Amino acid sequence: MRKKAILVLMVAVVSMIGGLTSCKGAEPVTSYKIGAIVAQAGNYTGLGLQSLEGIQVIVDEINDGGGINGIPVELVVSDDKSEATEAALAAKKLIEVDKVHVLVAGTVTTVSMSIVPVGNEAEIPTVILSGTALLDDQLGDWVFRPMGEEANYSTMILNYLSQDLGISKYATLIENSGYGQGGKVYLPQLSPDYNLTIVEEQYFDPGATDVAPQLTNIKNSEAQAIFIWGSSPTAAVAVKQAREMGILLPIMATPAQLSPNIIESFGEYYEIEPALIAVTAKIDIWQQLPDSDPDKAMCREFAELCQVEYGHPPAMWSLLGANMIQFIEDGLKRANADPANLEAARSKIRDAFETTENLNILVGVYTMSPEDHFGAVREKMVLVTFKDGKMVYLP
Repeated sequence: MRKKAILVLMVAVVSMIGGLTSCKGAEPVTSYKIGAIVAQAGNYTGLGLQSLEGIQVIVDEINDGGGINGIPVELVVSDDKSEATEAALAAKKLIEVDKVHVLVAGTVTTVSMSIVPVGNEAEIPTVILSGTALLDDQLGDWVFRPMGEEANYSTMILNYLSQDLGISKYATLIENSGYGQGGKVYLPQLSPDYNLTIVEEQYFDPGATDVAPQLTNIKNSEAQAIFIWGSSPTAAVAVKQAREMGILLPIMATPAQLSPNIIESFGEYYEIEPALIAVTAKIDIWQQLPDSDPDKAMCREFAELCQVEYGHPPAMWSLLGANMIQFIEDGLKRANADPANLEAARSKIRDAFETTENLNILVGVYTMSPEDHFGAVREKMVLVTFKDGKMVYLP
């Protein structure tokens, strides 16, 4: 009986302590929580990990500088596994369980777009990495896309084909993805302005390991050049296979094909004459920019941050990840929201994003409005080629 009484007493004490603990309540929220969704597995792992590097280095810089109006930033990272469904599930967890103030998706268009309905339904400010402006009217009230626009940077390639190479006919090899959809739509629209005609259209799936049949069709066409449009490593595989097949037409490429891991694997094929021509951000060749370039100092600062933090220069997707956090940082400063009041903070941050004005950050200059959640005023892109193992700026 005595043992039983002692046991009852112990249970009562434990219950009382538990009650006191629950009465104390949760720890107060003293930071701005950013939920980052990036690929750490699957076809887009390389891009996702680069994006995360850029995200992390700017978050570290913010916190080293005292935070946002004295409030630190907490980064909560989730893996989308290169899949749209996984990205949506990750977003829901970050919103409902981790109670983040802002969502950021840093992989590719198809994956990022899957969290758009999630962000709008939960009414949480969301910043996505999307490579196509075709979807800007689908962003809703809570989602923002401070990125480059393919309709703008593709004209740099088209102008080069027409003016520098004197070409009038070319073929397209386009990825079957949300990003690829931009090439499918914009290239036929814009080509006539440069006296160019698309004489062959071919498509490939992300993750495909063989595009020889598509390249054979292009080889047998009247094409004088090839524009490869994709965000997966398959686009680089296409360059390799084209050269192995003896196709020596000029080849143009989009920014994703210039990531360090892809260049390491396929760079020797990029240099085969005529060397690959691609469009990319100024950060990739900032040392080659003239001192008069208004973006050179900003590129240098970011490149040096990445070199110190990671021991290597930033890649294109690192830049894009960093750009999104810079956009978020500006909004958080102007919102000056109480992080402890989650619902009100999310609303204030969203409103601040929507009133962004002439924000000069790594990828471009942005002005947002209720009607425009893309807001690009000026982009910072250049053309490059390859020689002697190096990326070379084409002024």
